[in-house]
Amino acid sequence: MKKTTNSLLALLIFPSFIAAAASVTDYNPSPPFELSQLKPVELKDEINKKTIQAYQPKNPYNIFINYELGMHCVGFDISYCCVIPPYNSIQAQAVESGMDGKKPKLLTPEDKIKLYYYLKDNSYSEGNKMRYWSVLKDVNGNGSMSDPGDNMANYVWKHLFIYKDLEGTLPKDWSIKKRIFIGKDIMVPVDAGPSGKPLAGGYLDYAGDNGGNIVFTDSMIPEVKNIAIKLTASNIWDALGLPLTAFYDSTRKGTIRTITDRDFQPYQYSTVQLHDASGNPILVEGKKVEFFGTNPVDIPNCVMCHSGEGKAAKLSRASGLTLFEKEYAYWKKNYPDESDYMARLSSSSINLLELHDKMFKTTFLKDYNPDASSNRLGIVGSVNCADCHGDNVSGNLQEPRPGTTGYKAIKGRPLTEAIHAIHANFLSDMNDKAGRTVSCQACHPTHWQNPSMNNFETNPYQIIDSSGNNKYANSDQRKAGGGCYLRRDAHTNPAVKPPFFLNDLGKWYLYNVSMKDENDQPITEIRGLTCTNCHNQLSNELYNYDDLDNVVTQDGKTLRNKPVEEIVKTLAGNDLQRFQDMADPRIKNGNNPLYEFYNNHKGAVLVKATKAANGKLKLLAWNAKEGNPVPYDSASGGSDWWLAAAEPKCASCHAAPFVESEGGKYFPVDQPRKYALYRFSKAHGKIACQSCHESIHGLYPVRADGEDKSIDLTTYQQALQYSADGRYAGPVSCSACHTVNGKGVPVQLLGTEYENDYWASVVLLHFMREGDEKLSIKDLVQKYPYSKSRQIVSESWK
Repeated sequence: MKKTTNSLLALLIFPSFIAAAASVTDYNPSPPFELSQLKPVELKDEINKKTIQAYQPKNPYNIFINYELGMHCVGFDISYCCVIPPYNSIQAQAVESGMDGKKPKLLTPEDKIKLYYYLKDNSYSEGNKMRYWSVLKDVNGNGSMSDPGDNMANYVWKHLFIYKDLEGTLPKDWSIKKRIFIGKDIMVPVDAGPSGKPLAGGYLDYAGDNGGNIVFTDSMIPEVKNIAIKLTASNIWDALGLPLTAFYDSTRKGTIRTITDRDFQPYQYSTVQLHDASGNPILVEGKKVEFFGTNPVDIPNCVMCHSGEGKAAKLSRASGLTLFEKEYAYWKKNYPDESDYMARLSSSSINLLELHDKMFKTTFLKDYNPDASSNRLGIVGSVNCADCHGDNVSGNLQEPRPGTTGYKAIKGRPLTEAIHAIHANFLSDMNDKAGRTVSCQACHPTHWQNPSMNNFETNPYQIIDSSGNNKYANSDQRKAGGGCYLRRDAHTNPAVKPPFFLNDLGKWYLYNVSMKDENDQPITEIRGLTCTNCHNQLSNELYNYDDLDNVVTQDGKTLRNKPVEEIVKTLAGNDLQRFQDMADPRIKNGNNPLYEFYNNHKGAVLVKATKAANGKLKLLAWNAKEGNPVPYDSASGGSDWWLAAAEPKCASCHAAPFVESEGGKYFPVDQPRKYALYRFSKAHGKIACQSCHESIHGLYPVRADGEDKSIDLTTYQQALQYSADGRYAGPVSCSACHTVNGKGVPVQLLGTEYENDYWASVVLLHFMREGDEKLSIKDLVQKYPYSKSRQIVSESWK
């Protein structure tokens, strides 16, 4: 470990003094918006017997729409390999607003309503947008690829099964013979998700209090079978796993071979309408109740480095690899309509397989025919990465995956580790001036909604050029943008204003990362966070340390509400360089903490195990006082990646109650006495965090730079549907669903100390969890007193 310098010591300890100075003892209790688009209404205050001026909710009904991951990073041509299957869900919650002071209502099928979905100008995929169902693969393992259903769209899901339904029914007399396998026994229809939902539109399924779309899989532990995976969180309407592409129907002309960078428009408009039980649209003032949301989908940038003059392509040529060059030549020679992008895309896929064969002694290209007009991989078929590399996001826990065909599968590293570790190593020189890797945004999707901005050479904000070269080596990657996160999400938006509701660690990030430039000099305009400020070792360590009695108030064992000094002492042994590597990993002077993070990852403790009196395996809670620890690595080939244990938490930087729900409801995805995933969390009763804040990586307010230079115009426009003044595009406010007073506070709080303090009211609604919505106002404010909420606003402002 390198010796800590005095400057670094100052960097790490000084924030405590800054944070204390930044605490706000007084603040403006008014909302950050006007009420100019709300209709005034006079209400009688029954407590004080006065008539008050109030404002009706923005809309009589609201439908909040999101996709759980914020960006689906996926290929559309599955001819050669599939890293992650096409899978893009439309999720929604519907609320009948509280007009004239009434209480809003979260709508369910019991209210005799249905939600109808469709995607604007995007009704199909297979054909000139996608190769998936047309890609042959032996599904039933009989050595043939000519049986009905022998395609990749079925093959990738056949490890999942049900016994009766998608409600998680497990018969007492279950047996392996009674399993009904997705993709094998129940084939996936063309242009539909694994649950059968069509891309062309239909009705959303509703998941009740226990969640929905429940499928089963088996674990790596032979005695532990029938692991229930809840694909939809509770109280959510869902069209699961649609095979969406980034291409509009109206503009996608010609064959799939003609696709170029200009065709990509990643921020697709998903539309949801409110219908009655008979399927008739519900009308308000003659208009359908209809809202739109964002369904982001885009392809990773493998093509830039693994073909043409990209770094990986050059290294491949130098080591004698040639098949990827033949692949490019075949398409350009034989198909006049083949775009350079598509020829390079095919070439990059072959390059990846060629490198894998050379480095790991696989035989994926043993039957490759560079002159074949179809099925160019021969008897091998397309390669499904999850056959060897466990992936929790697609439910691949067993490795090697049972039923693999075309090649011999072995247990490889978890898919997340395999991809990220090797790139962190080979791209260790691909950093910005501060030493933060640019490879996250360079490798993940970077297309813009405006097609004219999708030229990698001329767009000044593209982080790489068309050969994958780093354009921000002497600058700050946070000024770049395109795709998943940078120049999009609230955490990279320079226009965001406090309150930020930060804990001590959050303030450390604000003053030592967000408010410093690439030279570590203080700046006046916020730069925000980059990917590795959240996806890092510190996030994992904070989760491992937690053993909470109450996640909302943070009673129990946790470091999240402690000073930075205590976090450094406990998790880094007072080693300041170690803490820096954990919290803000930078690659400098031979030190590569990002590679160490992925290469040396150890999964969290999943459960404790012991033997029961009858000699059978007995599983206990992760924090039980008896039994041996069983890490996620033992149960899943994907370790704990994509699960609550290894994903970032709002609770790391934000003060309670601006934190996730308690885990355990979706075990083993999350665990009791620890924080759940953001996408499975709720506040204000049963309202999903994503309903008011949108999906992670595209959180409100997304950056808005005008119609031509906004990366994600869709999400910005989506937020305005609920805006009280037509300009505010931050998290959905109370006025969207409630009748409010002049301070934007729900009239239900009239007569309480909350009534004139918008921000304290925001704290209150985050305190409220499932069941609290049933309390009387008197009991609610007694449980969560105004003095506590005001204190939180004051201390966590920024």
